Amino acid sequence: PLAGRMGMQLVREEMEDIAFGVLDPSTAQFINERLERLRAESGSILTEIESALRQALEEHGIHAEVKGREKKPYSIYRKMQRKHLSLDQLADIFGFRVLLNTADECYSSLGVIHQKWFAVPGRFKDYISSPKANDYRSLHTTVIGPHSQRVEMQIRTRSMHEIAERGVAA
Repeated sequence: PLAGRMGMQLVREEMEDIAFGVLDPSTAQFINERLERLRAESGSILTEIESALRQALEEHGIHAEVKGREKKPYSIYRKMQRKHLSLDQLADIFGFRVLLNTADECYSSLGVIHQKWFAVPGRFKDYISSPKANDYRSLHTTVIGPHSQRVEMQIRTRSMHEIAERGVAA
């Protein structure tokens, strides 16, 4: 927690994953094996989606910064415990963040994303029009991407991102 508070996110994640492997080796191994299998099945899904997403937005005149990531093993475990889900039910093992300049661009990007890929019903949240109590603002949606993989998208402005990463929301 201290590393996270100090803005050392990568260190925090590395420490959590190492401790997870020591404290619960069988669960950590299970999650790591499933992640390996997902990577093998999905190939270069992160690069593929990132490129397709950037291209679709550009075709609509939207210039965005797109970042893809794979959720870390301990983070997967925590979410499975917190929400009482199986690994197959998690929607955000692969996630993307789309950073833009204005809220209008956020909503336009959401439309482009939902035209490109099927939206998962019930998996949309608008924290821009209804921010969280800690001032977190973003659009969240889950889509069915390539290889029938569920992919979470977070769409926000750069200033919203700063608040999420370094402000009260962090």
